Amino acid sequence: MANVITEVTSQSGFGRIGRSFVGMLIGFALLIGSVVLLFWNEGRAVATAKSLQEGAATVIDVPADPIDPANDAKLIHVTGDSAAQKPVEDALFNISEPAIRLRRNIQVYEWKEKKESKSRDKVGGGKETTTTYTYEKTWSAELTRSSHFKSPEDHRNPEKLEVAKQEFVAKDATLGQFKLTPEIIGKIPGDETLTVTEEQLDNVSSKLESKLKVERGEFYLGADSANPEIGDEKISFTVLRPGSVSIVAAQAKQSFTPYTTRNGREIELVEAGNLSAPQMFVHALDANKVMTWILRAVGFAAMFFGSLLALGPISALAHVLPFLGSLVEIGFAIAAFFLSAIVSILVIATAWIVYRPVMGVALILVAIGAIVLFKRLHAKRVVPAAAPA
Repeated sequence: MANVITEVTSQSGFGRIGRSFVGMLIGFALLIGSVVLLFWNEGRAVATAKSLQEGAATVIDVPADPIDPANDAKLIHVTGDSAAQKPVEDALFNISEPAIRLRRNIQVYEWKEKKESKSRDKVGGGKETTTTYTYEKTWSAELTRSSHFKSPEDHRNPEKLEVAKQEFVAKDATLGQFKLTPEIIGKIPGDETLTVTEEQLDNVSSKLESKLKVERGEFYLGADSANPEIGDEKISFTVLRPGSVSIVAAQAKQSFTPYTTRNGREIELVEAGNLSAPQMFVHALDANKVMTWILRAVGFAAMFFGSLLALGPISALAHVLPFLGSLVEIGFAIAAFFLSAIVSILVIATAWIVYRPVMGVALILVAIGAIVLFKRLHAKRVVPAAAPA
């Protein structure tokens, strides 16, 4: 069984140019998508910030016990200790714990495919590509479909897990007199690892008992953990014990529901520990800023790669002479980087004119300054022609 497969493909100059036009269309789509993403992201960021600011101004602190019906549909802040009368149970493994959440986690031993490609330009514009597919056995939290592999016949993963991951929550979980919904429970951090013991093997479902072992505090589904086979599974558990919780949401009789602000955004904040409402809103605003910058980076990257693809036909023509093609690619990459940065700033500034007028105008001035600087740097590279004698 070959765990390394090498494939060499050749492409003619005409074929390369033809594919570059397909890439150009994809590039234009990426450029349009990046502009839409950047503009939408600024609107999303402003709307989310305004929603959180509105929430911070209107939220009221209420005790977890008793519940005041007059606060129904209002945005409330509650903090206290969670509790559950009945234990949470995983019936398949007959595990029962005094907790508000029990998670069954899975790792499967499977094949992973790693793909690496190296291309070499040929005189005349052609290209030779050497692709290496490397296969290794590894433990993974997600099952990979081997049907997508280059060599699926010799590196076959199971079609499905024998035991799947699952989450169980307490149906009677409370915070004072408030009932905690599965959505609220799912947002509470602070899981701790549950150690599995040999004694618990006797309580496992009969269809699994003969296949299981206990290894390092977790169940092992397979013949030999020292020599794992494809499809073997490690099964572990984590639990969320009752503890202090802080919630900002709309009161829905004896429970909670997301609060809808004037601009249609929803607020439902959940954190472990005893936190004040201002602290929770500061954390939410910080998370909004982080997401905004992540999406800005994604938008810039899409614009950069879209620009390179859009210029692909010119680059393909330049590769008739390999050394010339390499120089053109480097030049295009530098130009695409700076132009993508400038256009991204302009798009964000345009969005800010709509959503944040003062900051939008300031950002446009920055973009104009960047364009002027870019032109001056470019002009310095141009050598003036000698005057005629």
